[in-house]
Amino acid sequence: MSNIVNQVIILFLLLLTGFYARKRHFIDDRVNRGLSDLLLNITMPLLVFVSFLRPFEKALLAGAGRMLALSILMNILLLLLGRLLFFKAPPHRQAPWRFITAFSNCGFMGIPLLASLFPDVGVFYGAVFQLPFWIFMFSSGITLFTGRTSFREAWKAVMNPIMIATLAGILFYLCSLRLPHPVTQAMAMVGNMTTPLSMMIIGVMLAEVKATEVFSGVSIYMISAVRLLLAPALTFLVCRLFHADPVITRILVVIEALPAAATVAVFSQIYGGDNAYTSRCVFLTTALSLLTLPLVVRLLDCF
Repeated sequence: MSNIVNQVIILFLLLLTGFYARKRHFIDDRVNRGLSDLLLNITMPLLVFVSFLRPFEKALLAGAGRMLALSILMNILLLLLGRLLFFKAPPHRQAPWRFITAFSNCGFMGIPLLASLFPDVGVFYGAVFQLPFWIFMFSSGITLFTGRTSFREAWKAVMNPIMIATLAGILFYLCSLRLPHPVTQAMAMVGNMTTPLSMMIIGVMLAEVKATEVFSGVSIYMISAVRLLLAPALTFLVCRLFHADPVITRILVVIEALPAAATVAVFSQIYGGDNAYTSRCVFLTTALSLLTLPLVVRLLDCF
């Protein structure tokens, strides 16, 4: 069994820890909200920022440029794929299905996963991928639900702590800036909390949903297959077509094999969609990804 599959198993065990903690009431809703805020505002931004504190390398910069271009391309292609697949879908399902097709959980779940699977460059390239991702999500993603985009709202949402940490990290990397060693070590130690925290939080989320409410209905399995299998398959074909570096290919495919971005449930609630349905989609794609991610990784090992 490959090291990557072993890492997925480790993440699954961390998830089970959160699941157990919620079932035993060690973690309640208030604590989970606090942990989520800690993750999104402190630990994950620090993990991303520290990943850029490395010696400048032309090869790595060139790889970042290729990742940026492929990220833009994949965001566009997956938005078009959602439009192509679901243009005849019921109006109340078009927006969430197209959103789920285009946008994976590449932040909350993706960055910690990449940190585990690709310790050397995973977070670095994952952060570069997210630069266009956030812009597309909070522009085209909102448009799917509203038919319009408010530039002010999109800008405010895009300039989140993770994006700010990424931009600051790029500046430090390009200018070869350094921080005092104790500061860097402290930031790295806090950033390394991201992986166990994120997986435990997802485990808490899974523990709060009744299985009988989630696993019913054909459409929810259909959109799960698109997100977890079709999206990474298309990503792999595009990477092969453009002769992308094998490491970049693996990172991109793993990103697109992730479950639906939890933001779809937030947007659905804000803009008058079916929040219960989209929450079920997030839950099911997250649960099924525990099975499909190792499968996708094993298939990658064959190429």
